[in-house]
Amino acid sequence: MLESRFMSRSETSASIVSEFLQLAPLPSARAAAARIREELDLLLYADIPKYTSEDTSLVVFGSLARGEWTSASDLDWTYLIDGQANSDHLVIEQKIRRVFEDNKKQFRAPSQAGTFGNMAFSHDIIHQIGGQNDTNKNTTQRILLLLESTTIGKNSQAHERVIKGVINRYLEEDNHLFVEDGTRYRVPRFLLNDIVRFWRTMAVDFASKQRDRAGEGWGLRNAKLRMSRKLIFASGLLVCFGCNLDSQLQKKISADKSATRLDLVNYIRDQIKLTPLEVLAKAIEQYGVSKNVGEELFRAYAEFLMILDNQPSRDQLKELRAADSRTDPVFKRVRKISEAFERALDLLFFENPQIAPLTRKYGVF
Repeated sequence: MLESRFMSRSETSASIVSEFLQLAPLPSARAAAARIREELDLLLYADIPKYTSEDTSLVVFGSLARGEWTSASDLDWTYLIDGQANSDHLVIEQKIRRVFEDNKKQFRAPSQAGTFGNMAFSHDIIHQIGGQNDTNKNTTQRILLLLESTTIGKNSQAHERVIKGVINRYLEEDNHLFVEDGTRYRVPRFLLNDIVRFWRTMAVDFASKQRDRAGEGWGLRNAKLRMSRKLIFASGLLVCFGCNLDSQLQKKISADKSATRLDLVNYIRDQIKLTPLEVLAKAIEQYGVSKNVGEELFRAYAEFLMILDNQPSRDQLKELRAADSRTDPVFKRVRKISEAFERALDLLFFENPQIAPLTRKYGVF
């Protein structure tokens, strides 16, 4: 049975992986995201020439960062500060918000939850991991900073420093970076556990928001939880598993502990520079996943983006309440798509001979 689903790496060629990423509307969504990021930079620079600096970055998340921009995507952004507190930061953040509000017909404001559309400070993001002071907002900003963020404009130093600071912080809490014989890195458990916690928090918060909003927006949030939110989680698991499975990374292990730790930091940083879809595409190639499984996964996700990019379908999902979901034709389509997506993920995580043992050991128990 496994032979029909998994192949050697040579049989799963890079051209096949590239073929997955070319499924419509993925290329147009990536191109749209790149165009929007350029437009945002020009728009902000015209009004706020110094809207970023060595100590600040304008960071975007969501579909814009993942390269999945559709006609009704939200603009999720944070003014990230990594430096000495300055009263000018608030002024600049207010100007950024004003520019976006003045162009709200083109750029939809982030949700009212308060996670985005404001300032964020590196100290809390890096040092408040776990414990009572690690709020849902702080956790969300930290994990999404790692798994789906990019910057607007040329100044990205603050963003880069904070990301490396977060990675280092996670690794500091792992007392043993290597397996017992020292031949390969272990899965970074502290990082992985926080990614798992984030995924479960999203699921719990979904129920909380349903109650707070009296069911408003249930259909769209449910569709995103089934697809784009699950994609983020899956890509995070694969990044962590890669620390243990990537043969090229293991070749760098040496007696120099500081160097081997830096190699691991740089490896994780390089992996999260990829979009979540690129992380999955790379895993399909690297771990010998069959073309059929990859096609099912990427076709399902491409169809999900088509629904989001269709205004009547998106509006119908936004207005849909849970009580009507079993008879709604658009949500029936979403459910079918999400079942195909989950089926492909199950094959990747629970039947692949390389990934499955790590899924059972670290992802379940």
